[in-house]
Amino acid sequence: MKARRRYSAAIALAVMALGCELEKAPSGPESSRLSPTFEAFVESSAPLVQHVVAPQATDPEIDKALDNHYVWLDTAAKSNHKLFVFLPGTGQNPSIFQLVQQEAARLGYHVIGLMYPTGGGLAKACPTTADPSACYENARLEIIDGSDRVSFLNVTVPNSIDNRLTRLLQYLARQYPDEGWDRFLLRDQPKWSQIAVGGHSQGGGNAAMIAKIRLVARVVLFSSVTDSIHSEAPSWVATHVTPVERYYGIAHDRDGFYRPIRAGWDSLGLGVFGAPATPETNSPPYDGTHTLVTDLTPQGGFVGTNAHGAPSNDLNTPLGPDGTPVLLAAWRYLLTARDGADEIAQRDEK
Repeated sequence: MKARRRYSAAIALAVMALGCELEKAPSGPESSRLSPTFEAFVESSAPLVQHVVAPQATDPEIDKALDNHYVWLDTAAKSNHKLFVFLPGTGQNPSIFQLVQQEAARLGYHVIGLMYPTGGGLAKACPTTADPSACYENARLEIIDGSDRVSFLNVTVPNSIDNRLTRLLQYLARQYPDEGWDRFLLRDQPKWSQIAVGGHSQGGGNAAMIAKIRLVARVVLFSSVTDSIHSEAPSWVATHVTPVERYYGIAHDRDGFYRPIRAGWDSLGLGVFGAPATPETNSPPYDGTHTLVTDLTPQGGFVGTNAHGAPSNDLNTPLGPDGTPVLLAAWRYLLTARDGADEIAQRDEK
């Protein structure tokens, strides 16, 4: 396929080192799998537009989880007319996931790293309840919409993901009317069909819950979903409004949550696209799989939760000699690969 722009020298070297080939996925007779298309989105060297926004600047009733939202736009990139919302993990904030957010902007997304109440407690509280799956589901729904459902959380409507995203989009549309943020609002609510959701760990689980109850443009699961019942996926994962063709995931095989993550992928139905590929030894389109599993050494080595953070956390994801993320080609695939059914659905929604 043709490259849309020229790679910057540093990015080109990184992609060559990973053996990334610009090719179409092989077509075949398999009826159980759809062959994805993958095009190398080539980057401009223009500086990214960045807005760092305090949640209370968008809504004074927000009174918890006050770390900044991170907002990105590449005005030199060809827009894909989609918003990518990245949700950080437990106890984290968007500032430590800037590399993934920046790459999404380079690929043509409007990008928001959204701050929300990340205190969590799900992994401790839910497995001991009478219905762990319902507990996980209700807790995540409370984080999303702010309706009181579980005793160990106290997420109000103003502090919910829904309100924070809505208020931030309204704020950006007012403050930067020429940047196109209003296209992701419909009657002053997020236009979910034009929004891709993703996140790390707890954030990925919340992204999966959003995609369970709403039709979204794409789901990218970094080290998630971690919800588990004896290393098996809870039942809430198995059904979702968003078609399985739009789900992609990446994990590290030495992650302490690896078994439940894989169980979650199986429950979502991602096995239909084939076994996970190893991004450091394979090239996009990875034989059509929607899941990637890495064994790269994290920054800081294999200590603590570094392997858990390696797929997306700036502090853990491995970097090349020039500071380029080693998983860059993998991120591009997860954020841009399309299969036939997904492309048709995307066109029908416009």
